[in-house]
Amino acid sequence: MVNLTINDLFHKKLKLVLIIVGLTVSLFLIQYSAGMWNGVLTRCSSIIDKWDHDVWIRDEDNEEVFGSGYLDDEIYDKIKNLKEIEEINRLIYDYSRIETDEEIVECMILGFELSSEEVEPWDIVKGNVDNLKDANTVIVDVSLKDIMEETPKMGDKLTIGDVEVEIVGFCKNSRWMNTPFIWGSLETMRKTAPWAGNWSNTYAIKLAEDASIDDLEASIEEVKDVYQLKDMEILSSDELRQNSYDFVVNEGGMGGSIYILVFMGFFVGMIIISISTYQTVQEKIPEFGTLKAIGASKGFLNKMLIGQVLILVSVSFWLATLLTYVLGLFSQNAVIPIIIHLPTTFLFYGLTIITSVFCSLIAIRKVHKIDPAVVFQG
Repeated sequence: MVNLTINDLFHKKLKLVLIIVGLTVSLFLIQYSAGMWNGVLTRCSSIIDKWDHDVWIRDEDNEEVFGSGYLDDEIYDKIKNLKEIEEINRLIYDYSRIETDEEIVECMILGFELSSEEVEPWDIVKGNVDNLKDANTVIVDVSLKDIMEETPKMGDKLTIGDVEVEIVGFCKNSRWMNTPFIWGSLETMRKTAPWAGNWSNTYAIKLAEDASIDDLEASIEEVKDVYQLKDMEILSSDELRQNSYDFVVNEGGMGGSIYILVFMGFFVGMIIISISTYQTVQEKIPEFGTLKAIGASKGFLNKMLIGQVLILVSVSFWLATLLTYVLGLFSQNAVIPIIIHLPTTFLFYGLTIITSVFCSLIAIRKVHKIDPAVVFQG
């Protein structure tokens, strides 16, 4: 049966190639969309994933990384010595603007404490973190070179907010979509932020051994009651990451766009399977009639047709996956990197197999209706 299934597929080689090409393109659309999804979410949670923190404190009603909000240093002073905290880092992570005489460029400012053992720019390609010890100095993502009309270089001055800062280093892979990160000390970034004062908008905390987030939350509640501090969001890394994903997918509108692309890929692929299998049966009614006349069972014919579908879909799917993977290798520095996750890939493969078998049922039903006597018709 296997030889018969394969030989029948290769009977018309051009048709076989066209079907595989069509299926590969439609399945590539699915894989590419999933890769974009993974890439966007990976960029979205980069500051969570790059550092080993357990708990994040944000202003009330700011439960994802893109919210602003303000946490006064009074709060920091009151909670920094709690027994549940091994290390606490104040961060500024907010939108700002680089202004020149010719243009205005959106950026993300990221201010951190230089004394931190955990927080610092990643993938530095020029300069080093120690350069940020000087006032009004920054390390910028290399993507800024592609955005600004006049390419920035080491030693250049930028105006962020109302403050002039000097570029003392470059890093890569630190941006949100097309918005580059601008790194600086907490003191420098407090000057460049849209607001001024002894504020930050995020506390990143590493818990002490044997402490839990519930323990920390209970201790903070006690401190709040004593000193009448404002309400805050206390989130685990998983909670902050998921909230940020939900924000991008639902509020940012990415979810609907990706769902449409995936649906289109499945729809086109299934149309190709349905039409090609039905046309194959239609063209080979005498051959199927002969098989039925010599005693081929329904089960045998079903396996033959489904086997052809599985071969077509499997070859096309893994070609599409390979193409997506290769493109992903060249997209790591792109606005949206293409990232393949194996669990998602196998999930899509399973769904593709199931739906393609379902779409072949029309052709299978057609075979079952073929009268073996058709062999003897002129």
